[in-house]
Amino acid sequence: MKKKLAFISAGLGNISRGFEISAATWVEELKQLPQFDVRLFSGAKYQDATPVWNLPRNGNVAKLLRKINFIKDGCRLERITYGLGFLSHVLTYRPDVIWLQEGTIGDILLSFRKVFGLSYKLVFCDGAPIGYHLAKQFDYLIFLHDYAREEALLAGADLEKCIVIPHLSLFPTTEIDKTTAKASLGLNPQKLVIICVAAWNKHHKRVDYLLRETAKLGPDVTLLLCGQEEKESDELKAEAAQLGLDVQWRTLNQKELSVAYRAADFFVLPSLHEGLGVVLIEAGAHSLPIISHPHQGARYILGENYFGLADLSEEGNFARQAQALLQRGPLPEQGAETFEIIDSKFNKKILIERFVKFIDMICKK
Repeated sequence: MKKKLAFISAGLGNISRGFEISAATWVEELKQLPQFDVRLFSGAKYQDATPVWNLPRNGNVAKLLRKINFIKDGCRLERITYGLGFLSHVLTYRPDVIWLQEGTIGDILLSFRKVFGLSYKLVFCDGAPIGYHLAKQFDYLIFLHDYAREEALLAGADLEKCIVIPHLSLFPTTEIDKTTAKASLGLNPQKLVIICVAAWNKHHKRVDYLLRETAKLGPDVTLLLCGQEEKESDELKAEAAQLGLDVQWRTLNQKELSVAYRAADFFVLPSLHEGLGVVLIEAGAHSLPIISHPHQGARYILGENYFGLADLSEEGNFARQAQALLQRGPLPEQGAETFEIIDSKFNKKILIERFVKFIDMICKK
């Protein structure tokens, strides 16, 4: 009998980020395996996923409740209502294992299991992360890098219930060359193209810092910002215009994003904290040199001594690191070095095999 695996994400379809897309990426691969009946449950229409009723974070109800100061953030509203909406699917599908990464929904599913006498196992992927003190209530824990698992083990986690499995990442879907890729995106072929794949905000992704730093590199630079609008986006666009920057603001699907990586000369992620930073893997898989703050995710992905790690909390450090990168040698050669690091650690086949063994172990208990 096939094992029933439910992958759930309240934000999938309501918002487009790596955090949400990771669920869809796993399902895309696992549904090809004969031993699983895998289903994806989204917060809104998304490819072949089953939508679950909810009040989306950017919907009219959430906007009204924010306006009257009843809520500050629509995410919790979205997740609570999604959790309630998921009950009918739990009762009809009866999954053996539920994979999730939103703790609020996990709390609701724990209650459902107790009230309705259900037997599903909850596998919590701590991608935000929320930390072990909150995640320990779930049956099994997936961490995205070794540092997070070690912290959990030091806090008392059961080794048999914890595993490190990074998200599957976007590897090249096209062999398009850089010149053609730049032309397809309408980019100036004479300019250095720096790509950043992140939501357009200040509080986490620190796009404002990146704009100020890019301005220090001179006029012959295009900043390719691939992400999506957030509350701070208009302010950021105004700042870019004031600085006189050539910024391309693009919201792309996965295939288009692969072309954007191919068009770039190097990649930067200016955030100071990430659950993992899967875009670092994607950039390296597309043979791009990378500049990143040395947070745990970056050190796990690229290695402690990677040449592109720099303290991006300091003003001027990105600009200095970018200049050092350009002086270090040809960018394609540095990109090839980065690809070797990524390919050795994040090979899709190895990660899928690790995940399958973990699910087999869970289902046997």
